[in-house]
Order: sequence, then structure tokens, then C-alpha cells
Amino acid sequence: MIKESAVSSLKEVARLANVHPTTASSILNAASGNSRFGEETRLRVEAAARKLGYVRNRAAVGLRERRSNSIGLVAGNLLNPFFALLAQELEKCLQPLGYELVLTSHGADSDADETRLAQILFERAVDALLIWSEVRNGKPTQLTGKPGCPRVYLGYAPRCVPSVTINIEKGIELAVGYLARMGCRRISLYSPSYAKTAGLPKPRPEILSDVCRRYRLPRPSLHYHEGESWDLSAAVQGAMRILACGKDVGGVIGYNDVCATAWALAARELGLATPVVGFDGTMVFRSLPARLPYVDLRAPVMAEAAVTMLMKIFRGERPRPMAIDPEFLSF
Repeated sequence: MIKESAVSSLKEVARLANVHPTTASSILNAASGNSRFGEETRLRVEAAARKLGYVRNRAAVGLRERRSNSIGLVAGNLLNPFFALLAQELEKCLQPLGYELVLTSHGADSDADETRLAQILFERAVDALLIWSEVRNGKPTQLTGKPGCPRVYLGYAPRCVPSVTINIEKGIELAVGYLARMGCRRISLYSPSYAKTAGLPKPRPEILSDVCRRYRLPRPSLHYHEGESWDLSAAVQGAMRILACGKDVGGVIGYNDVCATAWALAARELGLATPVVGFDGTMVFRSLPARLPYVDLRAPVMAEAAVTMLMKIFRGERPRPMAIDPEFLSF
């Protein structure tokens, strides 16, 4: 019997599974889904590895194959439910292909922070980078470092680079169209204050103003709260202050699901009925008892498209940038 502290070798696993060490190595160290061996053989080797406590030496495999089978993600703050959902969906897409997701998340809203996180991932020898990017001060994030490391941008991107972007303007149009059909002539945006100057591909207030103009609606009202985009408490307090003033805000579009949820909670607390539309489509928002309508940014579709694009780059192809159109869902 092998002690728990002992490290089993491939030879021991192969002996127990009654296969050649090369066979055990191919099954245990190859990417998931390897089909060179029969199901019965693969299950026997995996069972032997579990029984002996065999642990794959990823560092050794990486040195031998000159790859780490890991993909780095520079994500937005994971306290924002959308980024947590996006990371989860990316992991679901990568694992069946034999890749692990190495996740970094930033709290500061700056290019310098994203560059620092990307450098950390470069030092971990990831095979490629997935980068969440937004326009700041009129320019999208442009990371440097480690030439030749494939990268795919998410959200928004520099021109002519592999990217999967979100058609935010389409989402705003869907929300405005819904509120207009509900009889709202005045449209308001509720968002964190930093959204005045950041967004995809430009700040959300500018996009909303353009859409309202096309719908021949009055200029939208813009309402902000201090705090981060994920800070529900700050968002509720801000909404309470705005609603307590008694001003007609019409229909409200939340900057994200957190802002929409906060507005709905504040309105209910004050006994007010205000049409509210969420923006993201995260599980937290969709599970609310009130079942508010929302614009779904389709994180699963975005993740699948990004991983597909990355695999094309690995094969030497040059995929074109693509945009994901949001969907509107109501109950």
C-alpha cells in the first residue's frame, strides 16, 4: 500500500493498469478528449492514477512540449457579477479542449493595472491571453509585452486585432424601444459616476443620447451614484436620494444589473412604480422575485466565440473581429 505522502510515478500507474508507460503518459498528460485509446483503457488508467494518488507534473509537461495548456484572462472586477459569469463561461469552453483558465482580476480602472496583470500572466507562461478591454479617455486598452503570445480582446478592442466585442448600442436600442412601447417619453440612465468617461465603445450616456435622438425622445436624464459598478449598497443609497427628490425620471435603464436592482429596491422601499430595465443578464438578476426585463449581453455566446477565435489563432489562421448582439428578455 502506498502512503498518502508518496508521489506515484507513471510507471507505477502503468503497472497497476496493465498498460505500457507510454500509454499511461499519453492518456494522463494529453489534452482532454484524447481518442487514441479505447474508453475501457482510458478509464482503467485514470482509476489507477486516482488510486495511487498520481499528480500530473504540469511544469515538466510544459517544458517538454513548450506549452502550459493554460490561458490567461485579464478580467474586470469579479465583484461585478457579469465578469464572474464571463470567467465561468470561458472556463466551461476551455476545459473540454484541455486548457485551464488562469484568472486575474483588477479593481483599478486603468490601463496600467491591466498591463501589470498581463505581465503576471506572461510570467506564468500562459499559451495565450484573453483581455477584457474598454475605452478610456477615448482610447481602448493596448497591451504590450511578450511578442508572439496570441491574444483575443473582449468587450472592446484596438482596431484590426482578434476581438469579440459587444454591440452596446444595440442593447441600448432594445431597452429604449421597450420603454417607449411602455409609454415612457422620458428615459433615464442610472450608473456609477465613472461611467461618464468609460464604456464600450464610448461612454454609455453618449450612446443613450444618440439612441433617444433617433427615437425622437427628449434628451435622457443621467443619474449617478458614487461607488463601484458592483456596489449594491452604494447604488441603493444613490437611488433613494434621487427618488426622494420627487423628480419624474420616466423609464430607467440600469448601467448594469446591479444598478437596475438597486433602483427597483429603492423604488419599492418608497412605494413608487418606475419601469426599470436591467443590463447584463447575470444569474443574480434573473433570480430576483420581481423578474424585471433586461438586456442580455450573452456571456456564454461571447465566451464560446472568444475561445473558438483563440483556437483558430493556434492553427495559424487570422480570424476576423466579431460583435455579439445583445438580446432583450421580458416576463
